[in-house]
Amino acid sequence: PGSLSLTRRSARQLLADRPGGGRLDLVAAEAGALPLADRCADRVLLLDVVEHLHDWQLRELLAEIRRIIRPSGYVVLHTLPNRWALGIAYPLLRLLVPSLPREARSDYERAVHVNEQSPRSLRRALQDAGFESRVWVEEWTTRHARRGAGRAYPDRARRRAYGALDRPMFRMGSRWLMRSPARNLVGNDIFALARPIDGRAEPGLPSRGRYRALG
Repeated sequence: PGSLSLTRRSARQLLADRPGGGRLDLVAAEAGALPLADRCADRVLLLDVVEHLHDWQLRELLAEIRRIIRPSGYVVLHTLPNRWALGIAYPLLRLLVPSLPREARSDYERAVHVNEQSPRSLRRALQDAGFESRVWVEEWTTRHARRGAGRAYPDRARRRAYGALDRPMFRMGSRWLMRSPARNLVGNDIFALARPIDGRAEPGLPSRGRYRALG
């Protein structure tokens, strides 16, 4: 209910600036049983949803998306964290910066992130559900560190990590690594564009650059 209320207030402000206003219908539903007609959706946005769904729930959700999306439609997806970044790159980073927290995730994140992905596992899940996809990673952690350093985060681990990573050397290093073959281990934000394999849209997927504004 709180999420719907916040969305309703935000939408009211956005629609007020449109000529003639506009309409937005909000629905609360189970991810695996959407009250929507077959092939009714042009776009589906999954923003920080995947990591909160068990494997069986994710399979049900992707099957529902496959049902409701039009052949020319596509899915825009973001999930965080990248399992490879926290499982491989972060321990190596701690060797260079021992002041970083031993555990990159907070207690809350460990409780609610039941299905963290890697680029490979996400691509496989989309393929198994009948989608072709383009999956890539972005490195936004140092950006968040720069914006959030010094803030009174209730999560002590995040306060320590942001304080340590808010340094020009890390921003420069991450930019260099993101241009290297190691990028899939460095970028902690995973993005995907996907569409039904039997879609009849124009060849290929939209440029990922069109969705950089998601952040």
